[in-house]
Amino acid sequence: MRKWTAKDYRTMPWKNGGGSTTELAIFPEGAGMDHFVWRLSTATVAQDGPFSHFAQIDRSLAILTGAGLVLKTDTGSVAEKMTSLTQESLPHRFFGEDNIFAELIDGTVVDLNLMTRRDVCQHYMQRLSAGQHLIHAEDAQQVLVFCEKGRAQLLNQTSLEAGELVLLEEEHEASGVRCHIEAEEASLLYVMRISFLNYPAQHGGLHAVS
Repeated sequence: MRKWTAKDYRTMPWKNGGGSTTELAIFPEGAGMDHFVWRLSTATVAQDGPFSHFAQIDRSLAILTGAGLVLKTDTGSVAEKMTSLTQESLPHRFFGEDNIFAELIDGTVVDLNLMTRRDVCQHYMQRLSAGQHLIHAEDAQQVLVFCEKGRAQLLNQTSLEAGELVLLEEEHEASGVRCHIEAEEASLLYVMRISFLNYPAQHGGLHAVS
């Protein structure tokens, strides 16, 4: 298990220079923007503009603060699509190659963004509120739990305060990841399951962040 707090995060400009991003965790540890397997970050979006282009990357996006975003894909073409994202929306999944232009609904927003390399792993992001939750990720080798608001307790006695992140890994090959989460009232958590392709061949490198 690995835990990160605010002192572990690092903030940097967007890849396209249009905003700033705070990297919460990256795998393998120390990987650059061109070589990561997965990367979890928050971003502050203060103006309308295009998303950075990430080839062969799958992305999931959730709005943490602010009114939200309208994502326009293939703007100006006959295939143009619009997706509105607010704090109440489910995480939105899309391809890093998509031509996306983001428009603020009403002022600055902060979002949560998980990116995974398509030829190495797959991911699934879900949002949890207050209460007791049993996560049984049978096909996952790693599970990330991010506490956005409030406080939560994991069955292994790990506590999470707002802004903290924990990585759980399967203990034995093909055992999956199980965890019990107790989230206090008014809490908001994001749980992200990561499943590696060509498993168990990838398994030898899973513990590089420990």
